[in-house]
Amino acid sequence: MRNLLIAASAALFAAMPAQANELVRVYEQALTNDTQLRSAEHALAAAREARPQARGALLPTLGAQGTVGQSVQQNTFNPGGPQPEEDTETNSYGISLNLSVYDHANWMRLSQSRDRLQAAEATYRSAHQNLALRVTQAYFNVLAAKDTLRFATAENTAVERQLEQARKRFEVGLSAITDVHEAQARYDLTVSQKLDAEQQLRNTQDALIEITGGSAERLVSLQEEFPLSGATPDDVNQWIEAALNNNLDLVAARINTNIAKKDIGINRAGHYPTLDLAGTYGKRESGGFVSESESQDVTLTLTVPIYSGGVTQSRVRQASSTHQQRLAELEGTRRSVERQVRNAFQGVQTGVARVKALKQAVISNTTALDASETGLRVGARTAVDVLNAQRELFRAQRDYSRARYDYLISILSLKQAAGQLTARDLAEIDQLLVQ
Repeated sequence: MRNLLIAASAALFAAMPAQANELVRVYEQALTNDTQLRSAEHALAAAREARPQARGALLPTLGAQGTVGQSVQQNTFNPGGPQPEEDTETNSYGISLNLSVYDHANWMRLSQSRDRLQAAEATYRSAHQNLALRVTQAYFNVLAAKDTLRFATAENTAVERQLEQARKRFEVGLSAITDVHEAQARYDLTVSQKLDAEQQLRNTQDALIEITGGSAERLVSLQEEFPLSGATPDDVNQWIEAALNNNLDLVAARINTNIAKKDIGINRAGHYPTLDLAGTYGKRESGGFVSESESQDVTLTLTVPIYSGGVTQSRVRQASSTHQQRLAELEGTRRSVERQVRNAFQGVQTGVARVKALKQAVISNTTALDASETGLRVGARTAVDVLNAQRELFRAQRDYSRARYDYLISILSLKQAAGQLTARDLAEIDQLLVQ
């Protein structure tokens, strides 16, 4: 199935416009190399084997047996004389056919095997959706870390320039030594922030490499301007309804609850009678006094359990408790899905306003910095005012950058929670990336 999904994703991406590039490439790497997806794939393959095993318990079994023996018999009918020995070779062989005519537990296991396969399929599809979200998050984390490093480097350069100016102004008597100290302290802080940003970039790159197994160096940035729209439909209750029906984790939790319920019936079947059919054919040949015999038997065995030492009752109670556990987990998953939908929906709706507000904040802080620098030249502002204005500008730029990524992630998170996230959604975001 993984190969089929990879091929389908590749075909979908091939149909996209030519500018689709880096995010798609990273995602395709992850489809091949992500360990979580491979784990879910192997779990699905293992679940597929439950059905032939359950079906096999309902089918007849055929076996063959054969023995070769040799016996030495000493006769004692001649006392005082030599005792003759008789060497006898005995061969026997046969075949047996066994069929479970009725065993309630076996039929329930067959039904349960279908549920196990459906649960594994839902879990695998959930892992596939989760991979698309994790790849995008890791990708944008790298971009955000690069932006943070770029802003930290720019702030460090600007503060270093301000420190040089403060020293020169102090040397000619145009400012106090406190301006130099303030600029020095702010410069030392920006050096630390730049080092932190470099470390954060390496960390985010390693996190992306962990998913894809490839390089995280060649990444394309997000374009400066792109359409901002809220969630469609603009009704959180409709998204919650879609999630309750389609969220794959919730689907798997429902199926697992049903599996646990059937376990109760399987264990309760220990109280029920079973009916088995057995047929055998055998042939025996003996040497010495040459003889040959054949046997053909057909038996129908009814087994009625009377007392098992309390084991059956204990297993039923255990299965009932497990079923209650699965019910609690199902309710917990349902509540978690509702929370995820509400959070993601709110993230999309507020994300639009937040991106616009922070964009305006960048413009306003740029104007404020220009005003502070002009005021410093004419003596209406201090060096501290300029440093503060620089800090606020770079902070606004960093927040604006992060808000754009968070907005797009919220869109994907909302679709994932609703069970609607596909490769096409990832490809659409890829169109927003530019060199």
